Amino acid sequence: MNKVWYASSGKWYHEEGEPMFFKPHDFKWAVDIENHWEEIKPELQALVKETDKAFTSNKYVGLTKDDSWSSYTFLFWQIRVKKPRLGERCPILNKYLQQVPGLVSFSMSRIAPHTTLDPHRGDTNAVMRCHLGIEVPAGLPDCGLQAGTEQQAWGEGKWLFFNDAFKHSAWNHTDKRRIVIIMDVIRPEFLPKSRRICANIRARHFVIQIQSRVKFIKYLKYLIKAPLFGLVYVVTYFIHNQEL
Repeated sequence: MNKVWYASSGKWYHEEGEPMFFKPHDFKWAVDIENHWEEIKPELQALVKETDKAFTSNKYVGLTKDDSWSSYTFLFWQIRVKKPRLGERCPILNKYLQQVPGLVSFSMSRIAPHTTLDPHRGDTNAVMRCHLGIEVPAGLPDCGLQAGTEQQAWGEGKWLFFNDAFKHSAWNHTDKRRIVIIMDVIRPEFLPKSRRICANIRARHFVIQIQSRVKFIKYLKYLIKAPLFGLVYVVTYFIHNQEL
């Protein structure tokens, strides 16, 4: 079993032997969703139309200079954050999502035309970041994703799985927007550690949010920030398995 890496450790991710991309067709649930795309597609198109004005800008992450990257989140590391539930809006898709072991995050991500997301790393190597194309205006080289040294393109109704602990970037150089589902799925070898993984990442994001609102905290020494992280970790460890 590979060791779990967290961005919160402040250490570089040691990538030797780790895959940059995973193969969706190794997972039955992914194949089932692709095979039933024509049934699922109308649900997602209706959901995009319904939520179009409620997407939240991701400019706080600092990967773009404006609101050209945005998202709409239903499940954040085992905590449900939207009502009504996804299952009420997309019952066919939700039926297949119930078969996904280790599903901990679910959102929709939108990249505006002529947008590039700067290279960045995710929270941990313990998940597969899974993209399912909803609106994909083009393939490579005009629209795609690079993880490590490899590039892949999205496809409507097709999965793209990658290891976002690798430095990665995405771009849409077309005149149309790109929208995908983003799911974080715990890698099979790390499933026994799911609750610890989610608690760690929720604690990191909480501290980041506090730092963005209370500016002086980011200048505090580690000995002060570490207890804050630890407190949030312990509290959120017992919050889990919130269904879509």
